[in-house]
Amino acid sequence: MLRIFFGVVLGVYLVINCYLFIRLYLTLSGFTVLRAVACVTFALFAVSFPVGRLLDGRAPQMIVNAASFMSALYMSPMIYGFFLTLAADVLRIVNNVITITRLPPPYPPKARLCVIAFVFIASVVVTLAGVWNANTPVIVERQVSLDDFSNTAGGDFSLRIALLSDIHLGQFTGPRYLEKLVSLVNGASPDIVLILGDTIDSRDFLRDEARKTETMNLLSSFESRLGTWAVMGNHDYYAGHAAVEDFFADAGVRLLVDEAEMPDGEFVLVGRDDRAGSYYGRARKGISDIISSIVPDDARYPLIVMDHQPFGLGEAADSGALLQVSGHTHRGQLFPVNFLVACIYEKSYGLYKKENTHYYVSSGAGVWGTPVRTVGRPEVVIINLGEKAEDN
Repeated sequence: MLRIFFGVVLGVYLVINCYLFIRLYLTLSGFTVLRAVACVTFALFAVSFPVGRLLDGRAPQMIVNAASFMSALYMSPMIYGFFLTLAADVLRIVNNVITITRLPPPYPPKARLCVIAFVFIASVVVTLAGVWNANTPVIVERQVSLDDFSNTAGGDFSLRIALLSDIHLGQFTGPRYLEKLVSLVNGASPDIVLILGDTIDSRDFLRDEARKTETMNLLSSFESRLGTWAVMGNHDYYAGHAAVEDFFADAGVRLLVDEAEMPDGEFVLVGRDDRAGSYYGRARKGISDIISSIVPDDARYPLIVMDHQPFGLGEAADSGALLQVSGHTHRGQLFPVNFLVACIYEKSYGLYKKENTHYYVSSGAGVWGTPVRTVGRPEVVIINLGEKAEDN
């Protein structure tokens, strides 16, 4: 599946870049030196993504890191440069049929140069705004009333939950950014902290002992009455699940892998293994199988489910869960990817209700692939359940 996914991504990437290269080359006709410099620079950035992928594990890490860094910087300007160039071409075609400008084709060199300058500057400005946004996490607070929830004994259950998802510690996210997240969480005074997967982005991060140790110290500094709990995400598996499990243990974070616990004896917390675990020989259990050993058949405890990927939402509802919290989608991260993501998932972002079960899908606290976010804010989510919801 991963090979198919990256094959499709690479195919789309090549088509977009071939189109942009051809348009750049043709538009700069008459500017011999500028065209040569622009096309060579463009080509270097364009090939950085496939080169980084192909050379990973086959070339010195310094070369792979350089290619990965170039492709990360390039990804956002490429996407917005593509749409702006496409829009310019559509306007050019329309102008050939219905005159909408005073300059009929063929366009003079100065006009063509202005179009390229506009596309370049606009793409860079949007990217820079996305970099700022990606580094400015916010608190998002949501309320969940339990008036219509029949699985709550006495109706007096309440909880204040802090959610963190998709931190992606690695090339773009490190201890300094995690420090911001810790400050936001501790300032919100939650009862419990839940980390919803994709905490680690790369093996390289886990090999850097200094950064790893600093990060573990920060994770251990979350302040809550019931502690910090986590589940695996697909990127945690890619980074090496055994190393990630050791990382959480050393940080004092309780990792639940198809396990259930009762943090205060009043509710059941289920941590589901990520779907990526099946590629590593782990068979994912159903929610009912996970809770069978901890909840007596005649008990009625509020059930909260942590599941990194928001697929198959009906299972939590069928299990009588009060709440399921997920991440993974990043809300698309880059416009217009958010529209594609919204088509893939039943709910790709926000609070949602199915039967008597509430769901929250987070846009994530970090970034993946590029240090840019042009859709949504990186968020620390506070969910107030029951009486906590009424009090906030």
